[in-house]
Amino acid sequence: MQWDDRLTPLGVNFQSKPNTKWEATGARYQNEDEAQGQHHIWFTVLDEASNPKANVKVFVDWVGRDVDDPATSRLTGDDGRANVDIYANLDPAKKNGPYFAYVEGADKSDIIAGMGLPLKHHVNFLLTYAPRSTTPPPPPPPQDVPAAILEKAKSVTWMPVNNGAALWNFAKANGLQDQQTDELSVKINGEEYVLQVFNLGIVYAKVGDWGNIKIIRK
Repeated sequence: MQWDDRLTPLGVNFQSKPNTKWEATGARYQNEDEAQGQHHIWFTVLDEASNPKANVKVFVDWVGRDVDDPATSRLTGDDGRANVDIYANLDPAKKNGPYFAYVEGADKSDIIAGMGLPLKHHVNFLLTYAPRSTTPPPPPPPQDVPAAILEKAKSVTWMPVNNGAALWNFAKANGLQDQQTDELSVKINGEEYVLQVFNLGIVYAKVGDWGNIKIIRK
């Protein structure tokens, strides 16, 4: 969010609604000199590629609105912009600006609230909205297989159990002495592995790849 620091002393505030469609990405202020006589809330609505988005309904609502008096709405033009003129006063000491703005619906976007005309001076509020990003987080880095095998092996008590199976025979053939656990299963980087702890090392293999059994020396 690109936030104009001049908004905060006026009581203008940002109400984030993380699960809604539209995200407020910018809020700027134009004082009386910058506004040049205008007294508006300006919207700029962008699409996923940050291009102007036309025909999006935007709203300016206000505190204490009668339920029979609908919020003011506009449709964005080809330039993605729309505006609503405002008239109600804002007392900076009370931070009582009555206007709040949103896109498509109060339940569909972040809300910028607390706007009005500071001591009746003509100013503008420039708001930018865009679709909320739904980019999934990057996948975790791949695990180191020997380190993950060792971590799993240490998660259980090592003690002699019954023998027999491919890992046991491999361990015996490689002089790892007595077994200290039964076979254990663990999923690493989406693959199933089997491991077994012996006195002098830990043997492991990817399930089905019994010709490629490996050893982690203890």
